[in-house]
Amino acid sequence: MNRRILIIGAVVIALIAVGAAYYVLASSSSVVIVRLVTRNPPVEGGLILPQNERRNWDPERIELTVDVPVTLVIVNNDDIELHQFSIPEFNVTTEPIPPFESTSIEFTPTKTGTFTFIDPRPEETYTYVDYRGITVNQVVDHSVEVGEVVVKP
Repeated sequence: MNRRILIIGAVVIALIAVGAAYYVLASSSSVVIVRLVTRNPPVEGGLILPQNERRNWDPERIELTVDVPVTLVIVNNDDIELHQFSIPEFNVTTEPIPPFESTSIEFTPTKTGTFTFIDPRPEETYTYVDYRGITVNQVVDHSVEVGEVVVKP
């Protein structure tokens, strides 16, 4: 009987310890997943024209709390292009992220306000052969890949 009480007591203490650890970890930082979304609308008989591709971040608005650490997981779902993520006001920048890969960055926002996040890479041209065997020179303007970070008190 005493052994049974000891086991039950140990289980209860373990559950309390796990709950406390979860509470501390959950309240001390957060994780936000940000994906670069590429949309290719069909045009002219079902063919996708490179100039009609659209890129945006999802979500386009990230809400954070000042002095609370955050981990941003940045996902590049583009099929051929490298992309990068930066919040210049917080000196946060990833390395270029290859297609279908991700990276994470950790930082603590130290001031309140609304800030812009961007893909800081310059305009570039990608040359590739599409599924029809046609060589395509695609100009990518990364300056349109923007969003905002809102840091609240």
